[in-house]
Amino acid sequence: MQISQEQQSELLTVLKIRLQPEDYQNRVKDILKRYQKSAQIPGFRPGHVPAGLIKKQYGQPVLLDELNKLVSESISNYVFEQKLEVIGSPMPKNGLDQQTLEDGNTFEFSYEVGLAPKFSVQIPTGKIPYYLVKVDEKMINDDADDLRRRYGKFSNPEKSEENSILYGEFNELDEAGNLKEGGNKTTTTLSIERILQANDRKPFIGLAKGDTIDFHPMTVIGNDTEVAAMLRLEKQSPAMQSNYRLTVMTISRIELADLNQEFFDKIYGEGNVTNEEEFRAKSREGILVYFERESDRKMRKDLRNELLAHNNLPLPDDFLKRMLKANAEKPMADSEFDHQYYHLAEDLRWNLMVTKLATDQGFDVTEDELKELARGLVRQQFAQYGYYEIDDAKLEEVSERYLNEDGNRERLDRSIRENKVFAHLKSVVKLDMIELPYQEYVARLQEKTQHELEHHH
Repeated sequence: MQISQEQQSELLTVLKIRLQPEDYQNRVKDILKRYQKSAQIPGFRPGHVPAGLIKKQYGQPVLLDELNKLVSESISNYVFEQKLEVIGSPMPKNGLDQQTLEDGNTFEFSYEVGLAPKFSVQIPTGKIPYYLVKVDEKMINDDADDLRRRYGKFSNPEKSEENSILYGEFNELDEAGNLKEGGNKTTTTLSIERILQANDRKPFIGLAKGDTIDFHPMTVIGNDTEVAAMLRLEKQSPAMQSNYRLTVMTISRIELADLNQEFFDKIYGEGNVTNEEEFRAKSREGILVYFERESDRKMRKDLRNELLAHNNLPLPDDFLKRMLKANAEKPMADSEFDHQYYHLAEDLRWNLMVTKLATDQGFDVTEDELKELARGLVRQQFAQYGYYEIDDAKLEEVSERYLNEDGNRERLDRSIRENKVFAHLKSVVKLDMIELPYQEYVARLQEKTQHELEHHH
């Protein structure tokens, strides 16, 4: 086997592979021998099929398969030995489709290989905005009420109130306001607090068991996801736009937990909080921790965009575009293709920068870090199904299995490495700390950068 390299440019090289009969014939013979032992062909006992017949029937497909394997192996080994930083997948210039597939021939292949650019990462010198939420009394009150509700008790008042939950039968109505024949019918709950407007809530207050009320769910609730879940419908269903009659079967409400020591101990552990003032201070702290994660997420997005704007790394664009078109499942319009290629190129540039920064800073990922992240993800998955406590041995078993599933180890490795890079960048870039009221804070977090606006199509 011979392999050589012809550099086309700084970002593109061609690998030429020459396979002679001695490179592949023994492999092909060994496979055909195994076929001969197990082949079941009418007129012959198993293991007694003539070798010539086996070769005639299976020779070409086996040869084709082994040649492809050898080419793939030789390219991988060469890339590893020469320490080539490859981008994308090698593209054949001269493949088997242009040669006579016959045992004993010498085969020559050539593959284009995209190469990563040589570069150093330029860190932005300007300030990166870092948004902080201004925690006000309403936010603390809402958080406190949420915790009190979570640890509260259910009661069943005779009449519904603003904070009541109505359980009953929902029947779809026709345009005349009568029960619709064959219409949607379900038994479910409606939380009066989920009704947007105070005027829309009024008719639902003061209801008793057995009372009925006609209403339009989409009008009073407004959120199609909530309405679809409540009525057990697809969002596209015409029944989503109908009026409904609710017949009340039960009324319940949550009695908020008292702000006492028992309540404080349940949430924060025994004796860690002893009065309402300390409780509200803890609540404020928890709100800030939650929003810090959101602030970090926004900062990471802004920082990524700034780094991409400041480091316009050259890529083998023509090669990558040909690769993208060759691997596309279906033909794309030019605009769709350009959009897809733009995002592919952005992701490639970003991954190159993360790898470079991680290498420069010596950020390695340990097996313990991988296992810990896998355990955390498995815990989350169990929690989604209501299993909040999981046996250590079971957790270890499932985590290990998850870690070794296709692509998960590489994906988690990349995630940990990227987190380390971001933590480093957060410590070296200049951050402009901006405190905002909640509504304005949310608006800023949803705001697109100029970089995104220029390339959103």
